[in-house]
Amino acid sequence: MMDKRKLNADHSQPIRGADVKSYGGFCPVAKAAEVVAERWTPLIIRELLTGSHRFHEFERGLPGVPHSLLVQRLRSLERAGVIERRVVKDARRPEYHLTAAGQELSGIVASLGEWGQRWMHQTIGPKDVDPKLLMWDMHRRINLDRLPDRRIVIQFDFRGLKQQSFWLVLERPEPSVCFQDPGFEVDLWVTADTVALHNVWMGRRSFADALDEGRIEVDGPSDLARSFPSWLALNTFAHVPPANRALADSKLS
Repeated sequence: MMDKRKLNADHSQPIRGADVKSYGGFCPVAKAAEVVAERWTPLIIRELLTGSHRFHEFERGLPGVPHSLLVQRLRSLERAGVIERRVVKDARRPEYHLTAAGQELSGIVASLGEWGQRWMHQTIGPKDVDPKLLMWDMHRRINLDRLPDRRIVIQFDFRGLKQQSFWLVLERPEPSVCFQDPGFEVDLWVTADTVALHNVWMGRRSFADALDEGRIEVDGPSDLARSFPSWLALNTFAHVPPANRALADSKLS
């Protein structure tokens, strides 16, 4: 009899988990939806595609997901052959990585995000803001090649909705975000209206316009302040314009 572990390792033959409810029939769309269309699953795949591999990273990128449900979804994706769990030497917790089948979902996730940005996401409103999630996304979308040849620490002070402070520690090879003061000397201070910075990050408002309107202020050495906007790569879907640009612009004004 074939070793079940070897069967599970053969990612060309995904295995559907017993906890997945079947639509029945032979339609490939239905078969795919059984695996990837459950609540939170597309977002877990998004996180994997953007570099999250550890459980606490998923929780950072998915702040609303219940702990037990995240465990369940990861196990289901592993059984389906979409992800694999790896034990890393000297690490206390395993890592999760996409298999070949999981990597093939990148185009689907990208298309879904572009569609949502174009048709469902005309602008950012008060109910949409999440500074922690914004800062988490921001730290992994930095143009490393444009950073100075030293560590740069930026303190973000949000005003308006959800007033909070965060710190971006920008250094090669991997920037980090701190939700408490890391104790480093601060190089730049960014004071921003919470909604305005969300709209800038999602490409709905230019950084220059937000500066001119006083919704974002950058304080610190002039050379760093001038360079700061170029360090931000913005959200993956920021380049996608809304289907109704006039409507989106009217909501921003």
